[in-house]
Amino acid sequence: MSSDKKVLTGSEAAAIAAAQARPEVISAYPITPQTGVIEKLSELVSSGELVGCQFVPVESEHSALALLVGSAQAGARCFTATSSQGLVYMHEVSHWVAGARLPVVMVNVNRALGPPWNIACDRTDSLSQRDTGWIQLYCASNQEVYDSVLMAFVIAERTCLPVMVNFDGFLLSHTKEPVTILSEESVDRFAPKLRIPHALDNSDPRSVGASGAPDYYFRIKNAFADDFIAAMETIVGVGSEFGRDFQRGYDPVETYRMDDADIAIVVMGSTTRIVHEAVDQMRLRGVKVGAIKLWLFRPFPSQRINAALGGVKKVIALDVNQHEIIFQEVRSALCGKMLPIFGFTVGVGGVPLREDVFTEIIEEVNFSRALGTAHSLWRGVSPLSSALQPVMVESKAKMRSSSEFLNPGHRACAGCTASLVMRHVLDAVGKKAQIALPASCWSIIAGPNPYTPVRVPLVHCPFETAAAVASGLKRASIELCSDVTPIAFAGDGGTFDIGFQALSGAAERGEDIIYICYDNEAYMNTGGQRSSATPRGAITETTPFPGAKREAKKNILKIIAAHGVPYVATASIYHLKDFQMKLAKAIAAKGEGLRFIHVLAPCNPGWKVDPRDSLKMSYLAVETRAFPLVECDHGKWRITYRPEGRATLSEYLSPQGRFAHWTEEDFAQAKEAVDRYWEELEKLEKYF
Repeated sequence: MSSDKKVLTGSEAAAIAAAQARPEVISAYPITPQTGVIEKLSELVSSGELVGCQFVPVESEHSALALLVGSAQAGARCFTATSSQGLVYMHEVSHWVAGARLPVVMVNVNRALGPPWNIACDRTDSLSQRDTGWIQLYCASNQEVYDSVLMAFVIAERTCLPVMVNFDGFLLSHTKEPVTILSEESVDRFAPKLRIPHALDNSDPRSVGASGAPDYYFRIKNAFADDFIAAMETIVGVGSEFGRDFQRGYDPVETYRMDDADIAIVVMGSTTRIVHEAVDQMRLRGVKVGAIKLWLFRPFPSQRINAALGGVKKVIALDVNQHEIIFQEVRSALCGKMLPIFGFTVGVGGVPLREDVFTEIIEEVNFSRALGTAHSLWRGVSPLSSALQPVMVESKAKMRSSSEFLNPGHRACAGCTASLVMRHVLDAVGKKAQIALPASCWSIIAGPNPYTPVRVPLVHCPFETAAAVASGLKRASIELCSDVTPIAFAGDGGTFDIGFQALSGAAERGEDIIYICYDNEAYMNTGGQRSSATPRGAITETTPFPGAKREAKKNILKIIAAHGVPYVATASIYHLKDFQMKLAKAIAAKGEGLRFIHVLAPCNPGWKVDPRDSLKMSYLAVETRAFPLVECDHGKWRITYRPEGRATLSEYLSPQGRFAHWTEEDFAQAKEAVDRYWEELEKLEKYF
């Protein structure tokens, strides 16, 4: 067996393992802290190291998994990755994948669920999916991440069940550790692709997943339940085979210092190592304590848990999630035994897990005479005061801002134009504004609770829901007789892609809201990945050189205008009078339906320009006609600004690092596209 040791993050280890398994379809959608997985895979695709694979950047996590329903059903080996809100957004399709017996492998990088927003690690996301029918593995190190992803493909195809490989966000995903990488030949021998017996076959056409009578449905689900339990044998076998071939065996339950233990701690994931340290410390103090690590969570290894806990007097079940799930699972597994079980919840929301937290828990249990706990006890942070925490907004006298509704001191990058967009929108709408704010750069700019730089109500909401939440604000205001102006304020990812369904629905229904899209032409909040707003030819983290984006930017303005809404327009943060005029028109159309303004908002890190040049980029985008200023006011199209001394496209694009690879031919093709669209707008202005 040949191998190579590398120092890798957990995300890199997962991506390399997935690539070595030779998947035929990978679907990709960015979400922190999972982005490193798909970015590494995109690098491998772009460099030619991963061939024979369709790498598909999709518009949402829901679509990421749905795309694999088709690919896996057709017989392809499939992979995807996600985190947190993305995983729970997949929930509907997760049931479908499992019910259809599709061997999809998915990495989930554990992250806390909102609200409030939190990008740190706990495991509520994956544990909330425990009843979807996916096999779930949990990794304690980056080596386990690599090994588990490889084994997941074998387990999935042998059982015809999907497998979710989970590892802790940031604690593993962004931390480098030594990882032994197997040779391609070794991986090929260990994980040869098995074609599922129910793959689509045009020579034998079948209807897949159609409705059936209740008794048929019952039989199908009964068979699924039996097979899911029987999968334990396959999982144990694959873990044993991996150990035989590569000297690193895996078992659903692994023990540490349990030979003479009176107290056992049940633990999962990267928490295992610090628990082992606490066990060692308590052993030095004379306390007979050991640890049991769960590598497998679904199907739950009840018999192995029972066997491992056979000689202990007390059990500690550790939950790094919000809902005492491990505690309840362990208690269920030990049902009928007179064994005290103590539940403790730690690390929720990424609260640091120190060794002393666990030594104190062990001491507490060691001296306790209680027969366990009724519920899991939270440890590691003092309880929240019952008093409501005030929103910390500086007094008007201290603001030193020309805006009445946006304070200085927010968390925007230097030269950020998104903050300027918010400022001018609020100055135009005024104190009656209520904002629905999905996941975006502005989620970070707004700052953590209890602080806010915005002096109007701000409702943070899931990524795909800005238009729907704003619609809800308006509908409530009607019944509550409150005069408010709801604003959906979203970036391009939350507008062009994942939020498009809600936007289209709100537009079709004629919801009385203003929708502001600040467009920085990529998923900048997660590090600059491709969106459908990214221009053709741009380099992003998921379209790295030489694999620049091949597709043209989606024309969101024409799409929304086609819904027959009263007002749509483009705007520039540099051409303020034009922007203010369009905001006034959107406000004046209150009661007529959805109004949509698309504002170009250059992003210095993403565009790779000097922060001093952000407004210059806004200016040049308009002056070169790359971003024309237009409106469609009640069906009437109009170009609202015509550049006089037209700048060259090279002046606009050349300073941007994302276009540094362009040739003269690229510039010529871009100019042709710009001119063609300008001619189209002139025709719209003339005839509509």
